[in-house]
Amino acid sequence: MKLIFLVYNIVIESRVMEELKKAEVKAYTKIPLVHGAGAHSAPHLDSHVWPGINQGLFIAIEEEKKDRVLNRMKELKSTYKKEGLKVFVLPLEEVL
Repeated sequence: MKLIFLVYNIVIESRVMEELKKAEVKAYTKIPLVHGAGAHSAPHLDSHVWPGINQGLFIAIEEEKKDRVLNRMKELKSTYKKEGLKVFVLPLEEVL
């Protein structure tokens, strides 16, 4: 199993959710407010100096379905270059 962690600008949330639905992702955990700064974007700290809000999603997924999600997110990232979308894939050893 793999754990996919998505961090994305709230502006593109509907598109992220649409692509996950197409990839047949049915289960996830959403983190509604994620602050941070990336190497290629301005900080999103939800303040008057650094406006913007990110959200996070954790998706536990079978190895063979991982590429479906990654391909959809890669396409979405190429469409929304400035809004911010980051995908992390981690090994998932156990789920209780």
